[in-house]
Amino acid sequence: MKTSQIFAISALIISGMFFSVLSLFELSFIEWFISDVILGVILYFSYLVIASVWGGSELSYSRFLKKATIQE
Repeated sequence: MKTSQIFAISALIISGMFFSVLSLFELSFIEWFISDVILGVILYFSYLVIASVWGGSELSYSRFLKKATIQE
């Protein structure tokens, strides 16, 4: 599996667990909205961490250099 697939599956699992735990509590619309925003921020920052650890800019930079040298 690719890293992006692993991340997508783990994001779905985390969000499913998050919503199943939250469904045990009686929350108002505002509380659900706040919890959705918090979950979105957590997933966004975890994506940034995963992308910086495994993706790295050196991969895209080397691809850019290969394209630039081929076009010349």
